[in-house]
This record gives sequence, structure tokens and C-alpha cells, in this order.
Amino acid sequence: MSLDAGITPITFSNRIRHLRQDNILLSISAQLGYSILGLDGILLFLEVPFKNIEIVERSLDAHPYTRYRVRCLGDTNGVYAVMAIPRGSISMLLKYCDELRRMGLINRYRYEYSVAAWSHTETDFKHYDLGTDSWNFDWASWMRGFTRDPPPLPSYSVVLDQLDGRDMRILRQLTMDARDKKKDIAERAGVPNYFLTRRRQFYERSGVISCYRVVVHRNASRLFSTLLFECICPIGVTETFAEAIKRLPFQSTLVPIKDGFILQTALPSIDLPHMGRILQRYCDEVRVTWSDYDSSMRYWFWDVPLQEGGWLASKEFMVNDVIENVLDQAPNSTYSLIYSSKKNLI
Repeated sequence: MSLDAGITPITFSNRIRHLRQDNILLSISAQLGYSILGLDGILLFLEVPFKNIEIVERSLDAHPYTRYRVRCLGDTNGVYAVMAIPRGSISMLLKYCDELRRMGLINRYRYEYSVAAWSHTETDFKHYDLGTDSWNFDWASWMRGFTRDPPPLPSYSVVLDQLDGRDMRILRQLTMDARDKKKDIAERAGVPNYFLTRRRQFYERSGVISCYRVVVHRNASRLFSTLLFECICPIGVTETFAEAIKRLPFQSTLVPIKDGFILQTALPSIDLPHMGRILQRYCDEVRVTWSDYDSSMRYWFWDVPLQEGGWLASKEFMVNDVIENVLDQAPNSTYSLIYSSKKNLI
């Protein structure tokens, strides 16, 4: 990495240390392949009255299968959340959303399934000119690199039966900060160093870890606007963008869905029209939502106990406990009284 940065390894290590000390570089988080872990990636769009946003966020915080949430405006006004739920448990997630709606906390909701592996890319600051405080990225060249015969969206094999509690503890530590010293990660996970090394190789080889994501302080996000593009298009276009996104120098995640793809990306404001024009050219329909990075919450991998045959997916665990947890924080609230009275009528 020091060679890529054009500096010596010692200088590179010193600069990393300073970035950490200044709380600019927070961590390097392992991104997990949910499907390979036997989880369905669900993109959840909640239309929320703005006065209810905080309690809806607390509800998502309490849900064991929330991976990410952020406030948003535009095509969706409220909260966008990424859920990774046990395969086949979508009915439990819908019951949870129905409870939020029944309590008057959300107006409506919709969701999208991911149908293939996600594509990620990280910010490449080689395209940033510190002297002029501007980005120099050749969008025309990027678009010329679109291939007419892109590789198909990758398939996957579930490896959940090859994992146990030790793996869950390791994965949690790696999503928190994969650049911690190996002995510290092993100690916190309660495993020997050699076991950590061997299992980490397995995670990367099998796709359990799909990539590593740089997590920076919110102040470092001033260079970007974070947007969600919901794109309706043929599968061939999704494949094209899934491949092209690997060459995009801005932190992005592309999620293939049944009718196209969803692209979450952090772009310099001046580059938004470029992305918009390219999406208009290739897609049948594009919906845009602005997301508020300052309100975002990323959740480390949870070490939920594995049950025989897979993840815990009961209504008690995925619905009742979550709702009760939130209401316990505000026992005299209007929402608590409404929920209690409605529950008694069922």
C-alpha cells in the first residue's frame, strides 16, 4: 500500500497512525457477503413523519438484523435501512414493519431483495487535487470502458454449515476494525492466533468477506454528497454497471435487484450531473434519494447465537422483542399507549 501511495512504508505507517489519532480514519471494516452466510440482503425504505424519525431509528437500532440505516429525502422521505435477515424470514420483517405502521410511526414502507453479490468500491484520492481542492475524474473514459459483454452477476454457495461460534466472534471483530493487531483480534474473539489466520483466509477465499471498507469521520465526508440511485433496467445493464463500478474512484455500493440495481454512492457535488446523465442513458427509469451521512449508523456484525439449522428467526426475536425494547425506553409515550391498546384488541 505504501508503494501505491508513493511513500516509504515507515512514512505510510506514521501517516496512518496520525489519521487514527486525529479520529479521521476510524477503522477498516470487513464487508460480509450476506448471501454466503445464509442471510437475505433486504433494502428497506421507510416513509416516516419527521417527528417520528428518532423513535424509528431506535427501533432499527434494537433490531438484531439491521446492518445500516440513514435518514433520507427525495423519492423516500424518512429512513433507508439495510437488513440482513435469515433466509426465508421476510414475513417476520414485514410483521415488524406492519407494527411500526400500526403504531403510527411510519406511513408506509417498501423493500427490495438483493438477487446477487454486491459490488463495492472505495474512494481513490489519486483523483483529488489538494492544491485546488477539486476532483479530476474522466467520466467519458470511465463510460468508454463499459464492456458490451460483461461477466454475469456472480453466483454463491452458502457456507454457514462450515462456521461456528468462534467464527461469529472473529467476524464481529473484523467488521469493527480489520487492521487491529492480529493478537488483539484473536484475544477479543477468544481464539489462538493460528486459528484466526487460517479462518481469515477461508473467509476471503469463500466470499464471507467480500471486501474491506474505509470508515472515516463524518468531517471527512464534506467532499461528497451521498445519494441513492434506484435504477430500473435490463439485467445486462445491471451486469455492466456491476463491473464498471469497480473502476469508480468514489466509495460506492451497487446492489442488484430483480428490476435493476440500487447504487449508493458518495460523489463530489460537481460530479453528480455526470452520473445522472450516464444513468439516464442506460436505464429505463432512475429515482434519486439524498441520504444524510451525518445521521448514518453502521452496525458491526452481531454474534447472534446460531440455532440448529441456521439463524434465529422467531417472531419473538425479530418482532416482539424489538418493539418492546423501544417501548421500554419510553413507557409513558403516546406510542406505548397506542401499541398496548391495539395489542389488546387483537
